[in-house]
Amino acid sequence: MRKRLHLIAYGLCLSLIIGVLISTAPSVAITVEEVEIYPETLNLESNGRWITVFTSLPEEYEVCDINVTTVRLGIVPAAWGKVVGNKLMVKFDRQMVIDYVWAYKLYHMQIPLPKEGVEVELTVSGELYDGTPFEGSGTIRVINGD
Repeated sequence: MRKRLHLIAYGLCLSLIIGVLISTAPSVAITVEEVEIYPETLNLESNGRWITVFTSLPEEYEVCDINVTTVRLGIVPAAWGKVVGNKLMVKFDRQMVIDYVWAYKLYHMQIPLPKEGVEVELTVSGELYDGTPFEGSGTIRVINGD
């Protein structure tokens, strides 16, 4: 009798663990087709305030369902964002983006500081309020100096 109770308890625990694992499995990320990054050219020596990103989601999703607090440009968190038409406009601190581009995109890839400009791909990612992840990429031209 005691062995039977242990097996039942073991089975219930195992079912609970499997249920939790299934319910917390990550969702398939929504692929964002269009990511526009402004300014189109980032001067590593500039003193501007913002990098602006416009993005939209596939038709079956609404941009107003994006949780702006989860949005990142690479590893840089969004400062703020709002819906403009059918796109989400998100602002990122320019100096944080410059630091990220220099440290993670140029230095680690052993690209010298560009005078003429080099195209750098940046990934925008985040989640909808229901936890569904999304991501997409855009490019920005990076220069050093005037």
